Amino acid sequence: MQLVRDGKLAWDLDWEHAGCSASHDRSWGLAPEWVRKAIMSQHGPHCLQLADPEQRGGAVLKAFRDAFGLSLQEAQNSARALRQSGYEGTYVEVRLLADLFEREGIAAGASPGPCV
Repeated sequence: MQLVRDGKLAWDLDWEHAGCSASHDRSWGLAPEWVRKAIMSQHGPHCLQLADPEQRGGAVLKAFRDAFGLSLQEAQNSARALRQSGYEGTYVEVRLLADLFEREGIAAGASPGPCV
């Protein structure tokens, strides 16, 4: 599962081993791709799009870096995808970004389904 704590994305993974008690893992940032795909397979993807795709400035990059712990290059790649067709992710990822953008005065809309 994914969750937001203090404005940052985290993910949890619980599992059981035969004959053992349950194990638990938590990490900050984007979950590994196999975890994200499992979440999107179960709940579907969500799309975040900017009201103004020409929106520039450091606030978009800062939101990606703060929310997901991305490097500057990774944040630039995510911002480029956002401007082109939208950022596709899990519901939690998209809502967190939408909230961070709203705090910065950046108009964006989130909707269920893939970005087209």
